[in-house]
Amino acid sequence: MAGRGRIKEKGGLSVKIVSYTVAIIFILSSIVPLVWMISSSMKDNISIYKFPPTWLPEVPKTVSVTLNYDGTDLKKADYELDAMEAIWFTWKRMQNEAVGAMKITGVKDGVVVYKASMPAYKFTVGRSEIVPTMIATHAIMKNKLQKIHNLKLTTFDYKGDGGKYSGDTTVAAELPEQATNALKWLSESKVVKGKVLTIGEVSDWKRLFDNYIVLWEMTGGSESKTSTASYGFPHFLLNSVIVTGVTIILQLIIGGTAGYALAHLVRKSLSGWLTLFFVATIMIPEIAILVPLYLTMDKLHLVNSLWGIILPHTAWGIVIFLFKGFFEQLPGELLQAGRIDGASEIKIFYRIVVPMSAPIFTVVAVMTFIAVWNEFLWPLVVARTQDVWTFTVALNDFQQRRSLGSNVIMSSLVIATIPLMLIITSCQKLIEKGVSFTGLKG
Repeated sequence: MAGRGRIKEKGGLSVKIVSYTVAIIFILSSIVPLVWMISSSMKDNISIYKFPPTWLPEVPKTVSVTLNYDGTDLKKADYELDAMEAIWFTWKRMQNEAVGAMKITGVKDGVVVYKASMPAYKFTVGRSEIVPTMIATHAIMKNKLQKIHNLKLTTFDYKGDGGKYSGDTTVAAELPEQATNALKWLSESKVVKGKVLTIGEVSDWKRLFDNYIVLWEMTGGSESKTSTASYGFPHFLLNSVIVTGVTIILQLIIGGTAGYALAHLVRKSLSGWLTLFFVATIMIPEIAILVPLYLTMDKLHLVNSLWGIILPHTAWGIVIFLFKGFFEQLPGELLQAGRIDGASEIKIFYRIVVPMSAPIFTVVAVMTFIAVWNEFLWPLVVARTQDVWTFTVALNDFQQRRSLGSNVIMSSLVIATIPLMLIITSCQKLIEKGVSFTGLKG
């Protein structure tokens, strides 16, 4: 009986269907590229370009080779050279395949002589310097051997008389793809002195994350320092954190105090004109003020410094406008009560206004973080040397000068996206409140 009196809105079901459909489309349009980026960051150079595309990355394979040196008279240096040639020259011909690691075991007269190995990220780091071409000669590897030692790219454990070899002694009739390709080149090679005794491969899922380690290593990370990188990825990431953090703090202080002054301390007529002036600055393209801004930083001797990157982002007109709109909605009685108690305007701002304004401060902080964290053009212009590069400038340099594959670039984008996702998800409720109070409803 109670339900008979309800009035059903005409077309309500259609509105719900359209609303949910649009929401699903927007969610998918956001999630699908993110999933593809994460998937691509764990792929090899070839599978990332496959058509039709594959969403799940192929698990890399560890190729294990046993070389027989019966009838040879080699010394430790000769064994090491042969092992390096077997690893580097073979892998060069398989560089576009999902190889996660290569392991070489040297055997002579049934005794293990040496063991050598190298993971995929080490090969990617040293490929351009150790094997830039397909040419494979003893002279090339001899010249590169010292660099392999310096960069710690390949491990070589000489055992001399390391005990009896107890593994397989024949090559299987049917081999997987990577093992077959490695066997073909080693069998035809006139450089490697050892003969293939046995070969095989196993899946190694841990090597799926090698593209992330490549990024760390090629920028001079924890384990190696390349000759072309003076600073590592942590340094560039730290620069971005400093620039973004200081910019957010200055935006909140300058924008907050300016917005409060326009909302409560300046006459309404003057406040309207000043607000119009600040809002008008939004329409000026960044590229139009790039040269004057650079000349200003040069006069202030701030070019090639973190302050030169930070200062142009410390007072945006849109930030002042948002603060003003929020502060105008605060109850004036509270502010007046503070003045009656003898509090200064600064004390009123920090003791009364700021605690009540967490939503708008969060909105401005997140908005500033997104813009400054992803900023590329201005840091590229101002930062001349690597010590003041942000990670966006560094990634551009690595892509241009180190010929990194798209898979490694995708891994860097995943790392750059993580802080954005964490901040937006953790501050979602405050962002919604701030947007609703400032009147910027979608």
